[in-house]
Amino acid sequence: MRIQELSLYTRHLAKQKDFYHTALGLPLVAETAASFTLQAGATRLRFQEAQQDVLYHVAFTIPRNTFSEAKSWLRKHVSLLYKNGEDEFFFATLNARSLYFCDAANNILELIVHYDLDHETEGPFGPAQMLHVSEVGLPVEDVLAQVSLLKEKLDIEPYGGLVSEEFAFMGDMYGQLVVVKIGRPWQPAETLLAAVAPMQLTMSGKPEQQLQLSPYPYAITVVL
Repeated sequence: MRIQELSLYTRHLAKQKDFYHTALGLPLVAETAASFTLQAGATRLRFQEAQQDVLYHVAFTIPRNTFSEAKSWLRKHVSLLYKNGEDEFFFATLNARSLYFCDAANNILELIVHYDLDHETEGPFGPAQMLHVSEVGLPVEDVLAQVSLLKEKLDIEPYGGLVSEEFAFMGDMYGQLVVVKIGRPWQPAETLLAAVAPMQLTMSGKPEQQLQLSPYPYAITVVL
């Protein structure tokens, strides 16, 4: 499952543009009075202006040999999030390691390496080493019901066996829909709770289709 495009919303358009384009250095590929679009590796990431605050979780995969360099680079631009005194998080079931931080609108962002993903790079770490958006959070009331729907409609399965009434990773090593219970804290920021916010996502797969995860404002387009 590869996320090709992701459209999110923000009440802080100018601040978000400055954060992603200036601080993180992601290339700006399009802009209007009410939106801007960045290139995050193989994924186009778009922010559209909104009138209310929203909260998202988004992860970016980076090459598996760049974690230490990415951490040093990231700390020059943002403050990392900690839990129990730790700012690195290893997930044994995924064979992956992550760093977490917030953007200018307090969205929970993540840089993650999947050690089973055979992609390495040379040279200093920078925005060009971001491979793609690999996770987006989908807060819902009934996690297991949405898991069943995603399996039926999109033919995707829980990744790493991570599925419960509170949380499920749906997808594969390249991309995951993080289905969470509304009100569950986003890790590692215990005070930031998962809440419904509109998003549009385009992913690779088959058959080609458009799926609205009713009653939520989550629109998924599948393309070959």
